[in-house]
Amino acid sequence: MSNKTKTGSPVVRSLIHSAGIMGFLTAVSRVLGFVRDGMIAVFYGTSVTAQAFVVAFRIPNLLRDLVGEGAANTAFVPVFSRVRTLEGEESWAKLAQAVWMRVLAGTLVISVLGVIAAPWLVRLIAPGFYSDSELVRQTTLLTRILFPFIGLVAVTAFLMGLLNSLHEFALPSLGPSVLNLCMIAGLFAWRPNALGLAVGILVGGFLQILIQLPFLRKSGLRLNFRWEPHPGLKQIGRMMIPRVVGSGVYQISVLVDNIFASFSSLVGSGGIAALYFATRFLHLPLALFGISVAQAALPTLSAHAATNEIEPFKKTVFMALRSSLFIAFPSAIGLMAMGRPIIQTLLEHGHFTGHSTDQTVSALTWYATGLAAMCASKVLINAFYAFHDTWTPVKSAAIALVLNIIFNAALIFPMGLGGLALATSLSGTWNAAHLYGLMKRRLNGVPAGFERVVVKMLAASAAMGIVSRLCWEAGIGRIPSHPAAAVGLLAVTLMIGVSVFFGLALLLKIEEAGQLLRWIYERISGSEKTPAPAG
Repeated sequence: MSNKTKTGSPVVRSLIHSAGIMGFLTAVSRVLGFVRDGMIAVFYGTSVTAQAFVVAFRIPNLLRDLVGEGAANTAFVPVFSRVRTLEGEESWAKLAQAVWMRVLAGTLVISVLGVIAAPWLVRLIAPGFYSDSELVRQTTLLTRILFPFIGLVAVTAFLMGLLNSLHEFALPSLGPSVLNLCMIAGLFAWRPNALGLAVGILVGGFLQILIQLPFLRKSGLRLNFRWEPHPGLKQIGRMMIPRVVGSGVYQISVLVDNIFASFSSLVGSGGIAALYFATRFLHLPLALFGISVAQAALPTLSAHAATNEIEPFKKTVFMALRSSLFIAFPSAIGLMAMGRPIIQTLLEHGHFTGHSTDQTVSALTWYATGLAAMCASKVLINAFYAFHDTWTPVKSAAIALVLNIIFNAALIFPMGLGGLALATSLSGTWNAAHLYGLMKRRLNGVPAGFERVVVKMLAASAAMGIVSRLCWEAGIGRIPSHPAAAVGLLAVTLMIGVSVFFGLALLLKIEEAGQLLRWIYERISGSEKTPAPAG
């Protein structure tokens, strides 16, 4: 296949289109997730109940990140697709049956052990809680209720892999939205001790599975409880292990932050809940653009790597990096400049007090300094995966984990909760810089002008942050003392900031600005005649 075919407008359009679909569906989920988190903040603030829920939900979320992003997207799908293409539907169905039974058996054992071991898990994850007996009791109860969610997540990820191998992407992408709706319903149904929230999570987990089953039945696949062998299992294991290890290193880093934040004498009360709310704001641009761009670029990168086409590979990698950083830089600086107004306006109601705001803003500000590095890492890791180099990202992440622990211990005393967030950002930035240096050497440099464009993006983002903060400060003293007025001012301020950024980006001839505006126009108008340039 020629370079022109691979790198021409159809491939670029496919990349932008795929990232756009995933970004849109993720956006729906994230909006619902924000509504959910806003309700949790209003109902529980950073109280004992909020702390207990965040810790109890940490382990199921850990496995969701490991299995959902690590296995379903980069291990299940390639093997299922290869077997279906080369060996036929019958072999594909046998592999599906073999994986199905092992997923069920493994998660059943893990769930039972987790329910039994809940008190010890709480002590491991949040040792600082043991100065408060009520906090320990609530956390242990919620952990036992939520632990079976691990099994639901694993089954959902398995079904997602099957559907993706059949080129069905919409149904799996709807799952997180269903989960968020169930959590919101649970909050309204039963508020005390977050029990309604926990039950809503379990119901949402079941519904995530159920919505995927009709399409599988239509495909003719019938899963049962028969134990099947299949040679494809070994290939899935070989592909999954390094990815799970790599994701696990990151999750251990999150748990380390949790452990430090559980000591209220060092970070103040409500530290774990404040970290949770801060990361929810941080992960919105990361999920919408960093992860979506990285996933959309992976098939193209894999195709170029398979035929050793280095120049097209390089072009695709740095196009994806530029696209990701184009959103990451203004998002990061916007969160740093406008974090307090955003938190105060959207969350500081009910049980979410001024102290809760101070804690959350401190964490969000320092987390935001590492947002661009997190987005870049997603792209770079997938670039290494495309070369079938799965261990380089793992080794780099392991070193970053050690750095994070060192930075946590050094920064928690002078900075409290903000020190933990800064430690995460510093270690994440080292990881991204290290991977960037390794990829740059492997590809014999970067495309002409790449680093100059990055500086332009930073300059436009900085101007946006300054203008946004000045607009907010100028307007806040002149509006009525009413929540609706504050929300209106915040919306206007953010729109002005975004306009400044795009205006400067166009003046500085940053191509991604025109690409994104054209893509938005095409979606609104229903026209897709003009493909987005490669950048």
